[in-house]
Amino acid sequence: MNKSIIDIIKRAEELLGSTEVCKEQLLKTEALREKIEQNQITVSVIGQFKRGKSTLVNAILGEKILPTGIVPVTSVVTRIKHGESAVDVYFDNGVVESINFDELPKYINEQENPGNKYGVSSVTIHSQSEFLADGMTFVDTPGVGSVHKHNSDAAYAFVKESDAVIFTISVDSPINEIEIEFLKNAKAYAAKFYFAVNKIDYIDEEELEVYMDYCKKLLCSLMEVEDVTLLPVSAKKNIGIEELKDRIAADCKASVLEILQDSAAMKLDDNVKVAMSRLNLYWNALRLPVKKQAELFEQMKEYLDSLIEEARAYADTVDADNMKYFEVSNTLDIKLNDIKKNLTNKVSDIFGMEYHYELEELNIGEKYRFDSSEDNANELKDKFIKEVKGLCEDLDNTLNAILLYQ
Repeated sequence: MNKSIIDIIKRAEELLGSTEVCKEQLLKTEALREKIEQNQITVSVIGQFKRGKSTLVNAILGEKILPTGIVPVTSVVTRIKHGESAVDVYFDNGVVESINFDELPKYINEQENPGNKYGVSSVTIHSQSEFLADGMTFVDTPGVGSVHKHNSDAAYAFVKESDAVIFTISVDSPINEIEIEFLKNAKAYAAKFYFAVNKIDYIDEEELEVYMDYCKKLLCSLMEVEDVTLLPVSAKKNIGIEELKDRIAADCKASVLEILQDSAAMKLDDNVKVAMSRLNLYWNALRLPVKKQAELFEQMKEYLDSLIEEARAYADTVDADNMKYFEVSNTLDIKLNDIKKNLTNKVSDIFGMEYHYELEELNIGEKYRFDSSEDNANELKDKFIKEVKGLCEDLDNTLNAILLYQ
């Protein structure tokens, strides 16, 4: 009897959970299973920069949520979910900050957040758009191919999370090598594709027919299929948007489970390959000559000692006597997340292998405001130092276990 994808994912969870080295892949695999069980589909709008993706997202949702125009270049992955209107900014250090809609450009535009200087990992917008009412997560991604390499990196990284893709091209430029490469990458992770040909108001019907024929032949070849459906639209003029929405809605209603299962199978394959790569790095560390290994472990232990001293010094700078409880707690939790990130990077630098720490999401200004804990603000500093020491001791124990194994 053939096993279902859920059974295969559960078995993968068991195997990946047997070692700390594969913790990140375990979390991603658990997320795959939860998406299938909860029927949560992610539809991403992807493509080259300045193809009108943000304008297309606004047109589909029926409201101007995202900033658009000649200059704005989206630099941060922006998720849009159904719910009461709200915007949450997720930062690399685990902090989550609620902002007003008029502050959005500051965080997601390259012009106002150049090089992602604010360290934004993603933004989540809640919208009351009927298009999202059935639980779909709709995503606007940075465009690839601009002079801002980090935007392309963010787009390539996020495409692995997409279940279905609206691949956006436009009549003002032929499909180029950058788009072809990106499409091939997306094809390895997403199970459903919609091809939106944007800006059709720029050309006449005869020119559009020639362009559509050219695109269809090329896309069929790239996707290795006999036929693809191209949907001509003008996001700016709201032409063809309803047909695109109807197609997506129909698929999400009739085939969502199939799309999610096919998408999960692709992503699971990638998770396992990455896990195997990391295990190989782990075993390579074990195979190092004893003298070399001892030198690396000594470097790591010296770093762990310095990290504990750093934590003590940082705690001393926190003026707990003149700060509110939640302010002290937020400050120390942000620092703890930074220390986890530094530990991960240091293990990678010294041993060339991954050692994953899950960062806590920190809803700054809210989480501790009504905390009923009996701890006072000064006691939080002792708790912080103890947590850092615990992280370092756990890693030191792992290193000792590797030495003992060898």
